[in-house]
Amino acid sequence: MLERLTVRNFKSLVDVTVELPRFAVLFGPNAVGKSNLLDAGQALSRIGNARTYFDALGSPFPVRGYAFEAFSFVREGGLQALLEKGKASFSLEADIRTENGTYRYRVQPEIDFRSGQISTADEYLAKLGTRGGVIGNAAIERVDDKLHIRCKGKPAHPRQEPAGLNHSILSDRSLSGNGYPWIEAVREDLANWRTYYFEPRMAMRSEESPADVYDIGIHGHHLGAFLYKLRAERPKHFQAISRALRSIVPSAETLNVELDERRGTLDLSVQLAGVVHSSRVLSEGTLRVLALCAIAVNPWSGSLIALEEPENGVHPRRLELIAQLLLSLAGQDGRQVIVTTHSPLFVDAILNAKRSAHTPQNVGLFNVRRDGLETVVEPFDDIALFNDSQVQEALTSGAEDGMFETLLLRGLIDG
Repeated sequence: MLERLTVRNFKSLVDVTVELPRFAVLFGPNAVGKSNLLDAGQALSRIGNARTYFDALGSPFPVRGYAFEAFSFVREGGLQALLEKGKASFSLEADIRTENGTYRYRVQPEIDFRSGQISTADEYLAKLGTRGGVIGNAAIERVDDKLHIRCKGKPAHPRQEPAGLNHSILSDRSLSGNGYPWIEAVREDLANWRTYYFEPRMAMRSEESPADVYDIGIHGHHLGAFLYKLRAERPKHFQAISRALRSIVPSAETLNVELDERRGTLDLSVQLAGVVHSSRVLSEGTLRVLALCAIAVNPWSGSLIALEEPENGVHPRRLELIAQLLLSLAGQDGRQVIVTTHSPLFVDAILNAKRSAHTPQNVGLFNVRRDGLETVVEPFDDIALFNDSQVQEALTSGAEDGMFETLLLRGLIDG
């Protein structure tokens, strides 16, 4: 579980620290930096596992922008001024709780704009005690111009690597097993983080062939291949997805995925009110709901699930059911769920689902806003009090779009 995330100089996140509960809701209007926080978590996951920084941040990096655009330029007078500096860096630091303990991991990639090379300027990994303090020696830390890597049982004789490697120390698979249990534990946890930015217009409708996938893909583009594999290997899970879909979309009668043997491609379809609809013509809302059901039932799902605006395109009457689905996902096998949203109705649905749940999860609501060009993330003191003045002040601003403020006040203050 990601307990705390500190991001510095990454996109619009100049200096942001967030303490995250089991279920976190990042709430705010468009273009304030909600997605950048998901991007930061995704970047950390990939840096901790990819072979090189280019593999982690470069093409085909599955989030928005080129690798160099991950380095913040909001305080530099724009991208041109940042490029003229020659070098830049950002820092990602996380407190991560695993089955084997809680760890603090920090990595600072640096880019040289003259060559495009990205390298490690600093890296740190240590185990934390119950009170949050560091226990013993760090497993990874920079000492002068070297990165020290300590093996279990031999802390006084660390392995040394030069600073400026084109990959993180954490991603080095040779540092595994009994000698490096802390490194392996954090690397494996980061590898189990899943971030989704659904693209139902194109990616979720595109044809694909059967593939050995264990997830629907960051854009939902492997939805058909995932369901095909799941039906063959875990038919009960496939049926559970079908039932979940029917519970949220009452007109959905059957879910099917078949192989076109002449073309070798998969045909994903849903029967709605007696009529079979291919994924090519299904509504965006139905595709999103199907993707959410697949994530919730996935037997190979990750430990952290992050979703960008999962309510988009979904009928308002179904928001309560989507909220219940996500809230139940946060309670399965110790999973953590983080969602972004600009919908006050969806926030209201999540909090209503929390109140009515038999075993309510720890839910945190965060206001995401802009201060100039920088993103600010602030928790609400008491998310249960919809008429509290703090909620109104935190979620309205003269700089925000007036229509958003009207909807916000109508949904939260008057609701």
